Amino acid sequence: MLNDALAIREKTLGENHPAVAATLNNLAVLYGKRGKYKDAEPLCKRALEIREKVLGSDHPDVAKQLNNLALLCQNQGKYEEVEKYYQRALSIYESKLGQDDSNVAKTKNNLASAYLKQGKYKDAEILYKQVLTRAHEKEFGSIDDKNKPIWQVAEEREENKNNPDSNITEVPYGEYGGWHKAAKADSPTVTTTLKNLGALYRRQGKYEAAETLEDCALRSRKDAMEAANAGGKSGGARTPGSADGRKPRSGSKELAGNGRQRGSRESLDSVQYDEEQPGGIKTKIFHALGLNS
Repeated sequence: MLNDALAIREKTLGENHPAVAATLNNLAVLYGKRGKYKDAEPLCKRALEIREKVLGSDHPDVAKQLNNLALLCQNQGKYEEVEKYYQRALSIYESKLGQDDSNVAKTKNNLASAYLKQGKYKDAEILYKQVLTRAHEKEFGSIDDKNKPIWQVAEEREENKNNPDSNITEVPYGEYGGWHKAAKADSPTVTTTLKNLGALYRRQGKYEAAETLEDCALRSRKDAMEAANAGGKSGGARTPGSADGRKPRSGSKELAGNGRQRGSRESLDSVQYDEEQPGGIKTKIFHALGLNS
């Protein structure tokens, strides 16, 4: 049924029509979500070829397609291709949409995730710091000794945790819990970056630095919930065993689940559907698979 729908579009619109590329992309995403990565990959590559031909090799929609293709390859362990696709997508977003576009931060997180899976921790760390530094600069200006991004604060606390002559660990950093909310950045992406870098610090044994970022992310989440409640919206449920909705922290030397880093999954719009008109092919595809659109 799905192939029939695609065939109809190709016949009526032509093989290189943008709508055909959209259909191919959505089919690839659906196959990917069902774990059929090998079936999804050629569909995604065909969509990429059409978009490059119709839109040009540096169009943002091409970057979106590259992101989807990278994730499909990542789920198959094809890391050399993964890095190539993410890096190309990042280059397109930066050149066409600018450094401050939310897709830049999201793609950096996705690429960092691929690095983590290969044990390339330093490469991942660099990307996470770039995201947090940019978000800080947009809100607070250029970095200097008196204007430091949260990751630098975290590392200084780590370096001085056993130094009795230093008061760096006593420096208040509560305000950082909400600093990114006012920044011109995608807040969920920045919050996830805090969690990801915190998990990486924890894996490296930098527990003070990890807790600084984790606390920042938790404060941000709590502030967002309180703001939603104040606005008359329904707030999230509290986590059992915590008065303020925070999850209890495990021992500082314990990694989450089989030694994996917490928060390192590809959760930042890693796969993207192409929106279509109500009742269009995307809706029909969902219905054919027995899913809700």
